[in-house]
Amino acid sequence: MACRRSCFTNTRRGAAGDFPKAFLDGFSGIVQCGGYSGYNKVEDVILAVCCAHCRRKFYEALPTERQKQLKLLDINSETEVKDIPLPGPEQMKSIIPAEIWLMFFNKLFFIEKGLKGMEPDLRKAKRLEKEPPVWEKFWAWVETLKPLGGSKLEKAVNYAINHRETLQSYLLDGRCELSNNAAERRAKSYAIGRKNSLFHTSVAGAKAGALVYSMIETAKANKLNVFQYLYILLLYMPDHKDDPAAVEILLPWSSFIKEHCTGLIDVETITPENKPQLPL
Repeated sequence: MACRRSCFTNTRRGAAGDFPKAFLDGFSGIVQCGGYSGYNKVEDVILAVCCAHCRRKFYEALPTERQKQLKLLDINSETEVKDIPLPGPEQMKSIIPAEIWLMFFNKLFFIEKGLKGMEPDLRKAKRLEKEPPVWEKFWAWVETLKPLGGSKLEKAVNYAINHRETLQSYLLDGRCELSNNAAERRAKSYAIGRKNSLFHTSVAGAKAGALVYSMIETAKANKLNVFQYLYILLLYMPDHKDDPAAVEILLPWSSFIKEHCTGLIDVETITPENKPQLPL
């Protein structure tokens, strides 16, 4: 089973979900995504809805002053945090429901932080050992809620209930993540610079821009010097674009690329006339 993260940042996504369906055509497996209903049109996939999206809705249901006092955990944060106990019956009576929700989700994020870096099979086993009890207590508590109609809390509760199964799909595969934050961050650079992309007056222009952003963000994810990586690609690809073995060597996770594109590098030492041969 394959696992794929998907994130659409454009606002005109189409009510029928045509864009996700076209983008994921031919793919089967688990798709990590937000709660956008258009994904339901994609066939032969299991949706794994981002828990951070769900958590955010409960955060927004809190009073503004209370929001400032709370911290949302991130799996990739380098800050050490202590274990987060689940709220007991007495504690649930003294704090507002939206904050109780956050406690449950922060517990899951805390567990996931401890599983980061594990091999997929081991991570799946550890998840199934530690996380289903949290979900069971969570849903048992949800069933006791009666939020005010039209409130932010009601919208958050309905969102969670409507995605009850897909919020837990990440448990099926150790390669999946609890949240889609990584894909969201990769798309953020494009979203921030969207006004700079107004020259994309054609589909071809938009595809070219998406291709460049994809290369840049993939280089970042592999901890490369982005400028150096693009420089190396432009240096070698004209002579090797039709050679699959060479293209494989020029992918951002290859040992050749890691050697020549990691850290601070002087581009003047590798020129068209003085470049090392690809290890074909």
